Amino acid sequence: MSWFDSLPAAEATVPCGTGTHAVRWEAGQLTLPAHPDAEAELVLGALGGDKPACVTLIETWASHADDLAVLTAGPRCAADRVSVDWAEVAELRAQLPAGRAQAIQGSQVRTAFIRTTGGGHFRSAGTQAASSFARPGSSARARPAGSLPIPARADLLQRQLQQIELLELLALGPEFQFRLAGTVTAAWAGPDRAEDRDSRRPELSGVLTGRFAPAAQEWLGVDPDTVTVTPHEGPGWGSLELSGAGRSRRLRAALPFGWLSDVWACGLAVVDEHLVVAVEEPGYPRARVLALAAPDAEPVSLQVNAAGSATSGLVAWTL
Repeated sequence: MSWFDSLPAAEATVPCGTGTHAVRWEAGQLTLPAHPDAEAELVLGALGGDKPACVTLIETWASHADDLAVLTAGPRCAADRVSVDWAEVAELRAQLPAGRAQAIQGSQVRTAFIRTTGGGHFRSAGTQAASSFARPGSSARARPAGSLPIPARADLLQRQLQQIELLELLALGPEFQFRLAGTVTAAWAGPDRAEDRDSRRPELSGVLTGRFAPAAQEWLGVDPDTVTVTPHEGPGWGSLELSGAGRSRRLRAALPFGWLSDVWACGLAVVDEHLVVAVEEPGYPRARVLALAAPDAEPVSLQVNAAGSATSGLVAWTL
């Protein structure tokens, strides 16, 4: 059983050539109904042949399948709507030089911005290497690439390409944004990545807190700024502690990083006033979860049923 067993298939339409093609996500895999032999087209492209844009998108998805930058740029909750325009993405990609290895002469690298309607601000899309996420109301421009040494120009070009790729993935829409985030978090949650998680613990704590806090607000009405989550390693689902009262109320939790893929990405964080802390049996349209009715309660095993898909891209569940 895998985390994505709790999700139905999803489809989006993407620009390809002079028209559009469907992209389908199912059981953790991205497929192209219009390109039944996409693998052969990838090989042809690697040999110098023409490669359709949606086939390139499959490559892009795979190359960012464990990229933590996805979690920095993507939505944190159902209310956080990330909107990316395909036309702007195409314009940015058109600025890349042929071969992607030459310098961008006489121009400035543009930073594309993601409009987040739920959060009410703008965030630039970038990778960890770029780490140039804009504050609300700010704008950012890089140094002209032609003024940089050749190695720096190549590095700048690579960062620009990574930004554009991330925008292309986010442009697939809400359903794919949550599924991509689930793919990334599942990749980092494996037992073979324990040392990697330890080396990035502060960053992963921020990723967990940023997604758990809105769920805690929905569950208890607590201020998201008073919520702190640390990665839990070892057996069990983790722990949760509510302390203080009024403005001094604080919620501290320890959860496995896999909570993000198993629970959050599948829309299971809060179901009928229960906080889901683990998934015992993933499935769609039925799953069995471990959930808390209150902060001081013991988790209980519950069956949940899918009640349709919300406009946010998350699945709606009920007990």
